[in-house]
Amino acid sequence: MIIEISRDLRELTKALPMAMTEGENEISVRGLAYNTAHVKAGFVFFCLEGNKFDGHDFIPEAIKAGAAAIVMEKDREVRGAAKVLVPNVRSAMAVISQQFYGSPGDRLRLLGVTGTNGKTTTTHLIEALLAGQGFKTGLLGTNKYLIDGESYPSLATTPEAPDLQKFLHLMVEREVDYGVMEVSSHALELGRVSGCDFDIAVLTNITTDHLDFHKTFERYLAAKGKLFSQLGGNFFKGNKPRFAVLNSDDPNIDYFKRQSTVQIVTYGIDNSADIKAEEINIDAKGISYSLRTPWGNERFSLQMAGRFNVYNALAATTVALLEGLPLALIKNILEGIPGVKGRFERVDLGQDFAVIVDYAHTPDGLEKVLQTAREMVQGKIITIFGCGGDKDREKRPVMGAIAATHSDYSILTSDNPRSEDPWQIIEEVEAGLRKIKGSGSGYSVQPERYEAIKLGIELARPGDMVIIAGKGHEDYQIIGDSTFPFNDRQVATEIIKNRLFKNESSG
Repeated sequence: MIIEISRDLRELTKALPMAMTEGENEISVRGLAYNTAHVKAGFVFFCLEGNKFDGHDFIPEAIKAGAAAIVMEKDREVRGAAKVLVPNVRSAMAVISQQFYGSPGDRLRLLGVTGTNGKTTTTHLIEALLAGQGFKTGLLGTNKYLIDGESYPSLATTPEAPDLQKFLHLMVEREVDYGVMEVSSHALELGRVSGCDFDIAVLTNITTDHLDFHKTFERYLAAKGKLFSQLGGNFFKGNKPRFAVLNSDDPNIDYFKRQSTVQIVTYGIDNSADIKAEEINIDAKGISYSLRTPWGNERFSLQMAGRFNVYNALAATTVALLEGLPLALIKNILEGIPGVKGRFERVDLGQDFAVIVDYAHTPDGLEKVLQTAREMVQGKIITIFGCGGDKDREKRPVMGAIAATHSDYSILTSDNPRSEDPWQIIEEVEAGLRKIKGSGSGYSVQPERYEAIKLGIELARPGDMVIIAGKGHEDYQIIGDSTFPFNDRQVATEIIKNRLFKNESSG
């Protein structure tokens, strides 16, 4: 993706009054980068400081690659490029990125979805509804980026400011009407979406997650709240109204109401809500419910499974109604959607037991998936799961206990161990399993993920359900500093085929 833009460095730094610039500032800037691998002639290089690396240490490498200016917060010597010293590189990067790409968020109807779980499904449903109405759409999220029908690999749930503004700029170039994006707590805390002028902010739910990064639940909650305070104090953007769309059943709803100064519209099941689902039925075929709205009432029958998908559909429906879509069209589009990749996704080759691949990697996510499975299955539930390395350690025994509580048999395996010892992660998860069930009878440990999936499928009997949790859409496994190809769905497909072939051969 090549975008030809040239901006004057002096113009880009004009909005940074605390910046101190040394060297030539009448420089034509042709691009932005925070990784030296992406630096080209005329680029600005931002010295980001991370957990493992400090961008300030790569200044000579950036200049050698052609960087025309270096933005830093630690005063370092620079030879051969302009030096821009700022109080905070991330803040400056967001400002410069917005300026460089011409504030593209101002020229889109921009919708942001945040929450612990459900972001991916909700954004996909919103995008499908808007596209079904004939609007040109853009989508940025965990699974993929999509701009007017053209797909790009996802860089992150919410990319860094230069990448984000680049994709928003591309949406504007292609005359996209709506930009729909997942907004992670990391992105909000690190200022990746600073400068994005959102029209609608949506809350799915809030449960404990990412405490390795945020340290406390209060700080995690505060990060999520930034999306709603970012809507600002103006009820309108242009001539269109802004909205905060909130889950009325989330226990933190009052906090988010206090963060927002624009109009609030609620959706839910249990508590009073503007958009409400009643008479809910959940079975193996999907979910159905009666929808009550100020725009009318309707009975929905969706192919997606689980009570959690009722909430996702309600959130998407609320946004669509606010944007003027007819209720009949919303029903027609949602009922035609089979689901989202890696979210309670079936692997069905005609076998007499169910196999489900799901991204559930949080305690709340895993519990909801297993509760949904229990509502659907007549036989036993076999759960294959693990926990990622370099992430929140406190949730590991909790997830172990949840798997043991809601499964008939659990197989503890490796997820993305990253720099941690896989066995150390397993031991911490196993502590939760042991509280509920004994090893051998209620669970087993198989650190090799392929072998764990194979064991789970081999144990399945007619009417059982095998849940493969934690990675969902991912097609890789991170071990140490290396990334290896690994796709739960493909692995499960291969193993099921082998089992079916053996059964046919023996028959």
